Formats: sequence, C-alpha cells, structure tokens
Amino acid sequence: MTFITPGVASAGIKATGSVASALIGRYRPTGIPRLGSKEDRAQAYRRLLDASTHSFHYAYQFAHLQREAGRAAHKLLLGQVPQSWEISSELISALHGVRLCGSVHVIAAAETLVAATSDMELNEKSADRFQRQAQAVVTAQGTFLDACREDLAYTARWWQVLRRRKERRFLAEQAGR
Repeated sequence: MTFITPGVASAGIKATGSVASALIGRYRPTGIPRLGSKEDRAQAYRRLLDASTHSFHYAYQFAHLQREAGRAAHKLLLGQVPQSWEISSELISALHGVRLCGSVHVIAAAETLVAATSDMELNEKSADRFQRQAQAVVTAQGTFLDACREDLAYTARWWQVLRRRKERRFLAEQAGR
C-alpha cells in the first residue's frame, strides 16, 4: 500500500488550484462587455452618437419653429425647456461613458462633438448662422465616427491589402457615378 504524505497532498491541491484558477481567470464569456473591451467601447461610442443626434435634432427643430412661428410658438417652446435639460444631461453622460473607456483620439473627437452640439444657439435669428452651426455639428459627428471606426478596427489596416484594394475600387466606382 502506498501512502500519500500530507506535504505531497497539499502540493497537489495547490497545483490543481492554480491551474483551475488560471483557467477561470482566462474565461471570458461572449456577449458580456468588459470595461475597455471592443464591445464596451462600441456601445459607449454608439450612445454618444445617438445622444448627439437627438440633441442636434431637437435644437434644429426648436430653432426652426422659433424662426418660423415666432411669438405664437413661444409658450409651446417654453414648455420644452425641461426636455432640453434632459437631452443635454444625456449628451454629457454619454461623453463621460466615452471618457471612461475610449482611446485618447476618440475622446478628443467626442469632446469636439459635444462642444459643437452645445454651441448651437437655439434662439439664433439668422438662418445662415444657424446653418453654419448645424454644419459644424455634422462635421464633428463625421470626425467622431471616423475616429471610432479607426479605434474599433472597422477600417482596413495597411497589412490588409485585399480589403484596402476592394475599398479603393468601391470608392472609385462611387466617385465615377
């Protein structure tokens, strides 16, 4: 009969425990975002894009109604001020989400987008000036979206020769139309 000494038994338990803990530590269930993961960043970026689009739409609608209806719509517009605060808080909250898990260049683009969105003057009387403000928001959204695509590796990398060639061919066909 063979007896296992307590030292050998404890060494075996420790070895088994360390292997099991290593396997458990590497376990990453799919579909559950982790802070800073690609899924988590994509969700934060999407949230900021949605919030900025919602804020832009609200500001555009508010300013257009203000210019077109004038004083007749003033009471109606005053009733929507709390909604404006909710939209602004959602935009800032989404920015903080990007600051939490985004990369530096995406955070810079996000801050530019929020600044451009916040700079839209709801009481702007000049339609041309308001249109320039709206164009600045659209440009900032495009810049933010491009930074997000780059960060999430949705754009072709330099070593992906076939993918880049297909993209160039598609863009050339689009420009030729």
